[in-house]
Amino acid sequence: MVLISLLLVLASVTCYQSGLDVYLARAISNLEGDSGGFPWEHSFWLDDVLHEGGRYLVKRLFFLNLALLLFSYFIKPLRTWRMAFLYVAITTVASTTIVSILKHLTTLPCPVVLTEFGGSREWVSLGQMFAPEIPAGRCFPAGHASAGYAWICLAFLFPFGTRKFYLALIPGLLLGMIFGICQQFRGYHFLSHDIATLAVCWAISGLLAHSPGVAAAASARTRRKSLSLEESSR
Repeated sequence: MVLISLLLVLASVTCYQSGLDVYLARAISNLEGDSGGFPWEHSFWLDDVLHEGGRYLVKRLFFLNLALLLFSYFIKPLRTWRMAFLYVAITTVASTTIVSILKHLTTLPCPVVLTEFGGSREWVSLGQMFAPEIPAGRCFPAGHASAGYAWICLAFLFPFGTRKFYLALIPGLLLGMIFGICQQFRGYHFLSHDIATLAVCWAISGLLAHSPGVAAAASARTRRKSLSLEESSR
């Protein structure tokens, strides 16, 4: 799992250093018109529906998970999933919080603020990512994408590499990709920003999934399921 996070970080660096980020941003800008900027920045579908509506959706998902955690103290069938609900709550908060902290520490700017796209800021190299003399970019990693990618933690409730793992990975990946592409078309992020966000969320999800409490709860659920199957086969 650590290897996957490292590969994602490498992919993010490659996108930034190779010029792929700027190439895609130019292509998106040209697709939107010849203004040199991002006219779809405040469009109804991208801003109101996918950006603000996306925030609304993930907040509701988070509170639904908290409700299930609370109900697990009163509804017997939910008890075996109590630690899983707690893990999801902690992991989603940790992922989005760490991404937000990094955004306020790093200096890499968003496409929309670069002079090439009508803004006032110049390109910043990776070597200047934490340079104190450069204002914080508040753009790297991607904050909105983290609201989606944080939910890849659902996959880590199941053994890595199993069918259930990959199926549970789909919701988080889809949400993260949709939110990320939305922000790219609005000019608020490069591709590398979204990949870096996925790397952070993957690392946090994997790390917390291996905490003693979560691992023990997963093992207990597996044992109960095995016993249930044995009893039903008798």
